[in-house]
Amino acid sequence: MITHVAIRFQGTTYSLPKPNRHHDVIRRIIEVTGVDRVDTQEDDQGFLDEKGQYYRRSQALMHAMLNDQVRSQIRLGMLFSEDLW
Repeated sequence: MITHVAIRFQGTTYSLPKPNRHHDVIRRIIEVTGVDRVDTQEDDQGFLDEKGQYYRRSQALMHAMLNDQVRSQIRLGMLFSEDLW
């Protein structure tokens, strides 16, 4: 099951448990690293499962669907935290 939102930034994966959103992770990265902004590629925004495995948004969508976690309409073939919680 998907349990965390996650962002890979400068070689580190930052995550927060549900019901956090990706913007909450960005805020946390700024607090921890002191950077002014967090620029990430699409593949660097994703989710973690209960084992800590990282999934890109498109991979996470399939994982969440297999676990009956998706609770809203799918957009752009990717998973968003709003789709889960």
